[in-house]
Amino acid sequence: MIIGLTGGIGSGKTTVANYFSEFKNVAIYIADIEAKKLMNSSQIIKEKLIKEFGEEAFLDNVLNREYISSIVFNNKDKLSSLNAIVHPEVKKHFKDFVKNNVDKLYIIYENAILFESKSNFFVTLL
Repeated sequence: MIIGLTGGIGSGKTTVANYFSEFKNVAIYIADIEAKKLMNSSQIIKEKLIKEFGEEAFLDNVLNREYISSIVFNNKDKLSSLNAIVHPEVKKHFKDFVKNNVDKLYIIYENAILFESKSNFFVTLL
């Protein structure tokens, strides 16, 4: 069973996820952490980010978070573009995570924007 765990900043998502991490039959996927990893490791994301935001999007082959943030902070269209690049790859990564954890009784999918990213369709909401 895949359980969605969502909420705003400071709502206790990490606390709940840490509680469940003590159980051997539970796998936990923290979407924000995985998205950050993917933005540095996925060639697909890298190419699309460079195309959308320019070569400055990466410095020494590492995502230039400060540069990207400065662009998307006050520009909803650019934020939407960023999300359209990253979210589909996170969803694919999560599907692979599920396949690799079929032996677990529960998979906790922690995602602060579970509904906004339409990731709620993957989970049982409690």
